[in-house]
Amino acid sequence: MSYYYLAASLPMLSLDGEPPISLEDFLNRCDEHLSKKDSTALDALFSKHDTASRHTFVRAWRDRETQLRNAIVRVRAQRQSLDPASFLHHQDGFDSSVEKAVADAFSRANPLERERALDRVRWATAEELSGFDPFTGSAILAYALKLNIALRWASQDSAAGLQQAQTLVARNPQEATS
Repeated sequence: MSYYYLAASLPMLSLDGEPPISLEDFLNRCDEHLSKKDSTALDALFSKHDTASRHTFVRAWRDRETQLRNAIVRVRAQRQSLDPASFLHHQDGFDSSVEKAVADAFSRANPLERERALDRVRWATAEELSGFDPFTGSAILAYALKLNIALRWASQDSAAGLQQAQTLVARNPQEATS
């Protein structure tokens, strides 16, 4: 099924700017145009619970996200001289570029830059999974993921983050200086 009108009406997204559409507006547009199968897949992507899904896009996204998280676990475990085995989750498939991207992200000294680099991997994964035809369900689902990432970054509040950091440091000053 092609979604010409829906895809054409969606504004361009950027990881670096304020999203020109809200999640609520996007979901309302999807309610009007998505097939039942793609609507169920969209719900599965945004579900807080890891609900089973047979949708190809959802399964591929979850496998890639699992690989990304497993790579993060391996890097953090290595830094702490721990065995990561008990923290790893099953994934289907393997992409060595994800492992390299995580290693590159963790080479950054600034945690904010590290998180942005990891979200750039997620963004690129969503684009890759969307395929070549921008008028398909996969492209709409990829747009949903990218919108979610962009909204998360747009909602970052540096004043609130600074306050949270000060609270954590005040709570445990010995760890902050070590």
